[in-house]
Amino acid sequence: MISLSTITALLCANSVVLASAIPKGGKRALERILDSSLMLSDSSIVESIVATLEDASNSNDTCGSCINRLAIGKSLALVRPDLIPESFENWCVKTAYASNETCNTNFARNTIHSGTTGSNFADMLQLMDPFGYDGTLYCHYKEVRLCPKPVTPNITLSHLWPPKQPRHFVAPEPSANDTFNVLHISDFHVELDYKVGAEANCSRSMCCSPHSVNRIKKESEGSYRGVWNSFYEGSYYDDRNMSYVKGKYVDIFQNSSIWAPATTFGNYQCDSPEVLINSSLNSISEYSNANNVDFEFAIFTGDLVDHDETRYTDYRLTVESEEIVLRDLKSRLKSIPVYTVLGNHDNYPYGELGQEGYGFSNKFTWNAELLADIYEDYNWLDAPTARYARKHYTGFAVDTKMGLKVISLNSNCFYRRNHYAYWNATNPDSFGQWEFLINELVQSEALDQRVWIIAHIPPATDGLPLPSKIFTEIIERFSPYTIAGVFFGHTHYDQFNLLYAGNGSHTIENVVNFAWISQSVAPFIGNNPSWRYYKIDKKTFSVMNGFNFYTKLNETYNNDGNEPIWEFEYSSREGYNISWPAESPLNGSYWHLVAEKVRDDLSYRQLYENYSKRWTPAVPNCSVVGNCLTDYCTLSNFNLDDFEACVAEVHQ
Repeated sequence: MISLSTITALLCANSVVLASAIPKGGKRALERILDSSLMLSDSSIVESIVATLEDASNSNDTCGSCINRLAIGKSLALVRPDLIPESFENWCVKTAYASNETCNTNFARNTIHSGTTGSNFADMLQLMDPFGYDGTLYCHYKEVRLCPKPVTPNITLSHLWPPKQPRHFVAPEPSANDTFNVLHISDFHVELDYKVGAEANCSRSMCCSPHSVNRIKKESEGSYRGVWNSFYEGSYYDDRNMSYVKGKYVDIFQNSSIWAPATTFGNYQCDSPEVLINSSLNSISEYSNANNVDFEFAIFTGDLVDHDETRYTDYRLTVESEEIVLRDLKSRLKSIPVYTVLGNHDNYPYGELGQEGYGFSNKFTWNAELLADIYEDYNWLDAPTARYARKHYTGFAVDTKMGLKVISLNSNCFYRRNHYAYWNATNPDSFGQWEFLINELVQSEALDQRVWIIAHIPPATDGLPLPSKIFTEIIERFSPYTIAGVFFGHTHYDQFNLLYAGNGSHTIENVVNFAWISQSVAPFIGNNPSWRYYKIDKKTFSVMNGFNFYTKLNETYNNDGNEPIWEFEYSSREGYNISWPAESPLNGSYWHLVAEKVRDDLSYRQLYENYSKRWTPAVPNCSVVGNCLTDYCTLSNFNLDDFEACVAEVHQ
């Protein structure tokens, strides 16, 4: 039992604004909570808050309703954050604001057994300004555009770097055919409960797990009997010699309720069984040995954990997924250093990460400590660098043996699904990550050292506007002299993002830099598993070429459980038939020419889509009206605001 006199003052601060938006019945409910003479039980407080939220939402003004709910929630969160999850979940279910499952996912209290995000929502409410930029930003991106997109604050961090000197506007010239190789892999998404014979044509989310179902009752025998035959349960690769061991055949057609049974090495509607991940890693080792291609180091741009629904994802699964995949990487790549980043799935709960110094980071330090320990144990990072990663969201900067600096960033800091990114959102660097990046770049520029930046999420894909603006400014300031490469994952597609000078004109003269976006090993959704490596100039660390490899996953459906066949797909220099000097790196100017071809020529647009999804049956036909419309927007924009403006123009 508590007195709500303390809540009174907090709610009164918002009462003037609320009063104009809440209907009469809602005002009475709010007055009940504001009555400081009441001594209410927790259940009574929750009941009153639910009624107030319900009335605050009873308006055609979706934006105002969303903001008022945040204000009510903030007032409660400041004194009883523990009641936020129950209050908002009950309101969500009672008003059918979303499905019961979505209400639970978004608002229920999270535990080690449940990755629901209500506790993180409560944390956010305590610190955010509902009536300012924070609230409008949240209601636009997190609540499916209930508010119009707010204007991105005109804020910069340029005071943290020195003026750009004339020589810094020119990239150094590469050496004469003196190169080394770097491996790039991304988005494994191990599905630890992948089950051969499980439903691969399920009604929700990721399929091929024991709980996958198709909600439409199957009335007749499926069309896969006699066509698909790769149903070998328990297949694996022996860690001692990397040899493939085929498992036991399962007669999956005895289960007449399955529409499409999951086969041994995966399905386009599923994440990666571990046997597929190890097949990809073995293909890398085999190619390296057969072709005398040594890798100086590897970069992994995030996402170890699968896409399963929140109710099937817990703390144990997250830890186990991270440990297993990193172990597999180490066992196959041996002494090759692997520089990694965290993906949005590599957190628990999904996508969440709290800033250091504001009372919530202790919820997430376990992950940084776990991963930094692994990086150090595997000799991927030395002790001082691992120590930094433990305290800074697993981010780090490392000088490779060749002299290149690799800077690893945690892109969950600017991920739009991260609740903690919505409080004090006008602060351009609440995580301190940009200052870290700038300091490293300033230091390298002074030493004439070239730098690679690796992160998971491209800012134009799933970022937020202000962090995207700051990131763009940093890349522009230190390109092309210092930044030799930027590398992302996340989309699962083979893509790139161009960055043009600030005036926004997409001309070859205005190209500043670009980012590689690596294809995924995971087939979800509709992609062939793939990996690539780069040929790197030893002097400038610029990419001279990229070589892409893939396997046709659908050909493993009927190969009697045998190993996938990994094939060379294309080289980045020759794949688009662009005339380009052999001695020049594949820089932003090269990819500008590719992007123009994709924009102007249907055959190039189709070729890009083929490469993007690696020739799967799911590749769209770009000659069909409405398909492939935003491809050029994706390729030609690094900044989120620019990308969204481009897409809006396409759809006008």
